[in-house]
Amino acid sequence: MRVLAILLGTTFFVGCSDPAAATQLPSPPPRPAPLQLEHDFGVLAHGERRETEFVVDLAALGEPLVPLRVHLDCQCGQGELRLRDRDGNDRFVDGRPIPANLPTADERLYLRVTVDTNRLEATDLPPVWHRGFLVLQSPADMTGTMRVSWPVRIRFAMDAPVELRPFTALDFGSVPVSSTKTFETTLRGDEHHRDLTFAAPVSDDPLLRVELGDGDPRRLRAFCTPGAEGNHRALVTIPTSLPGYTLRLQATWKSVPDLEASPLAKIAFRTDLAQAQPANAADRQFVLVTDHDTRRPAEFAVFTVVAGDGRDLAPCFDVTLTPVPGNDRQHRLAVRYRGGLDDGVRATIRLTKAGADGPFLPIELVVFPTKDS
Repeated sequence: MRVLAILLGTTFFVGCSDPAAATQLPSPPPRPAPLQLEHDFGVLAHGERRETEFVVDLAALGEPLVPLRVHLDCQCGQGELRLRDRDGNDRFVDGRPIPANLPTADERLYLRVTVDTNRLEATDLPPVWHRGFLVLQSPADMTGTMRVSWPVRIRFAMDAPVELRPFTALDFGSVPVSSTKTFETTLRGDEHHRDLTFAAPVSDDPLLRVELGDGDPRRLRAFCTPGAEGNHRALVTIPTSLPGYTLRLQATWKSVPDLEASPLAKIAFRTDLAQAQPANAADRQFVLVTDHDTRRPAEFAVFTVVAGDGRDLAPCFDVTLTPVPGNDRQHRLAVRYRGGLDDGVRATIRLTKAGADGPFLPIELVVFPTKDS
């Protein structure tokens, strides 16, 4: 009887247990953390290009993963992933997490990292670690939420045989379309290359003309013609007397229109349409307008204030233009609502330089009614 009672008790205990707990599968083991890939390039001469290659042991992570891409935080560094078989044949990674891009049993993953100091300014740099990572993804991960980041670190210092003063790059900033800009800097060898000489510089963009001279063969002069509106980049190469070394300088500029509004060509505000705004409302409803063309006066005039449907809204607003102290080509355009609107409006303030003949600078004007108006 005692044996039977024990058996009945045991049966009762199992029968009353939680069925979900009895069938619950054990949680998968945590994924092993990938070991950081690391390489020290040492000291690189400016203009030098070096590379190294890592073998990436994907088997260490315990699951099939597709290599997608590489990220490096160094502007002169570039990473490249490739799958290599036993015969040395490479298959490049195309960034798609599909089964066809998994390494085969005969392939291993290699990461090639290249550092090209031609992309850096010609100045000495101390040794610094730069970080990056590989991105890996399982083909079963349809959303990419379980991607793996494999850390990478590279370090290098740089020794430049030249000194550029006061500037190590040709940054022209904004160049109005009606003008040109000139940039000067002085070249010389560093303390180990005092006898370094420079040959005639060459620009790869016809909008940028470069020369050495003006009484000093070490003085570099660059003349920028803006070209089409937008950002521009050019490369200036200067052969030197140091065997195998050519100085490369990056030149950048942004071509901007002669008539410009900043920070945006737009004024937007909310107000009670039933009454005029106080005079000080214009203190916060303004933009800065600039005429960069020095061949004409800097002043603007208000030509029209017109709604999108063609209505003349000039009587509804006070629009004032006042000079900006310290900048004789810039004015402050301020707007104050005077009344006369029944609903919010989108309009355009057209500034002119010479009446109906223009040229014109349009400023978008957006007025929203308050909830009480």
